[in-house]
Amino acid sequence: MRPLALTITVIFSTALIGLLIFSLIQGDVYGAATELVCLLLLWVPTILATKDYIQMPWPIVLGIALALFLHSMGLVTDWYNTTFVWDKITHLVSGVILGSLVAIELLFLDRRTESIEIPTIWFVFLITIMILTMEAAWEIVEFTFDHALGTNMQHSLVDTVNDVLTNAISGIVAGLGVVYYLSRSSAEEFLSNLRAEKMIQWFAVRFGRQTRFR
Repeated sequence: MRPLALTITVIFSTALIGLLIFSLIQGDVYGAATELVCLLLLWVPTILATKDYIQMPWPIVLGIALALFLHSMGLVTDWYNTTFVWDKITHLVSGVILGSLVAIELLFLDRRTESIEIPTIWFVFLITIMILTMEAAWEIVEFTFDHALGTNMQHSLVDTVNDVLTNAISGIVAGLGVVYYLSRSSAEEFLSNLRAEKMIQWFAVRFGRQTRFR
């Protein structure tokens, strides 16, 4: 893994461990479990890099770390319940990062398959649709947890609609960012810097031969 990305992971891991310890001291089982999951998710890019699947750029690693930290901090401080904008910030940040990851997958499909060619402007539409799909799945999870376990993840119908709208905005922002990047830089160079040969081979085997990527 690149040194800067690893440094970011270690710094935010230390912060998450601190929040985890605090939650355990307070007897907050839900918060502690969430922070533990966030800590594990934070190390996924490092594990993928160690296995030579993909080297995530440090801005994406930073975005992942920031999204997980903001979510955990919101639970520890109860800012989700006391600060209206906090929930929107976490949804916006996580949505943009998820949109960036979706964009990488779409670029792999576009550049590494014979049968798929995605017009640049379509990235806005495709990323937004995929983010909204994931948001819908998450809202279903929240609804299920609230009714099965008695949690309070969905505060109201207004809160749910605001979350959906925030994620729609994040999808559009991520999509426009990708369009802007592709208008000024080479997608081939970006994908090459990811060092994702194993992942590229996976796409090639399942979707077609490597003919468009040079």
